[in-house]
Amino acid sequence: MEIVIVDSHSEILPYWFREYLKWKSPLVIVRIDKHDDMNHESPALPSSEGRQTTEYLSKILPYLHEYSKNELNEANFTCPAFHYGVIGALYHFNPNGKKIDAYGRAMGAKFVNSPKTKRDFPLVGGRRCNRILWDDTVTKLRIQNGRIIPCPQTITIKEFGEDIQRCHYPVAIGFDLDGLYGIEDRGDAEEIVSRKIEKIEHVLQYIPSPIFACIARSQTPRAYVPPEIVDKLQEEAKNLIESVYA
Repeated sequence: MEIVIVDSHSEILPYWFREYLKWKSPLVIVRIDKHDDMNHESPALPSSEGRQTTEYLSKILPYLHEYSKNELNEANFTCPAFHYGVIGALYHFNPNGKKIDAYGRAMGAKFVNSPKTKRDFPLVGGRRCNRILWDDTVTKLRIQNGRIIPCPQTITIKEFGEDIQRCHYPVAIGFDLDGLYGIEDRGDAEEIVSRKIEKIEHVLQYIPSPIFACIARSQTPRAYVPPEIVDKLQEEAKNLIESVYA
C-alpha cells in the first residue's frame, strides 16, 4: 500500500482528487488526528463549471498542489473535498478518546447525512470572492473554539467497523502525527505514543484494504508536532501502517 508523506495536512487534497479520478468514485476518509480539520470559508477552485465532472477535475489536477498549499490551510481543506464530491463520508478518530466522529456515514452503496456545502461571493476590498461554506440550510452546524463546523454523529469503534465492512467505496487513511504526540501533550512521549498506537491499531484493523495512507508531519505554517521528535513519530506511524497491512 502506498504511504504518502506531506507537511501541512492540507497537502493531502491532491491525492484525494487523484484517487477519486482513478476509482471514479467518492472516497471514504478515515482521519487519525487530534483535530477535526472541518473548518469552512475556503476559496473555490478557479471555475465553477462542471465542478463534479471527471473532465473538469482532471484538467484542474496539476493546479491542486498549488491550491492546497497556498489557498487552503491545515484546518479547512476537507470542506472543498466534500464540495467537489471527492469525499462522501469522513470518520475522525482522536486517539485521546474512545469513539469516532462521523461526518456522513457510508451505508453500503450510499452515503447518509454527509455535510453539504454552498457558495458565497462576499465583497472583500472591492473585489468579489468565490468562497465555499458549509450549507446551514441542510447541515446542522455548531461553534467549536470560535469555528463553525458540521455536527458529527458520534459512534463506537464497533459501529465504525460495521460501516466499513459494508462499505462499497474506496477507503483512504489520513494520519496527522499530532494524533500521536502534539505540542500540547505533556508527559513521557514514549509512553503516550505507545498507548495511542495501541488504540489506533485497533481502529485500523477494521479497514481491510485502504487504497493509500497519508502521513502529515504538521510543521508549517505552525508546528503542531514537536520538531525534535517529528521524524521519530513519522517512523512510528509508518511502521504501524506497514505492520497492520503487511
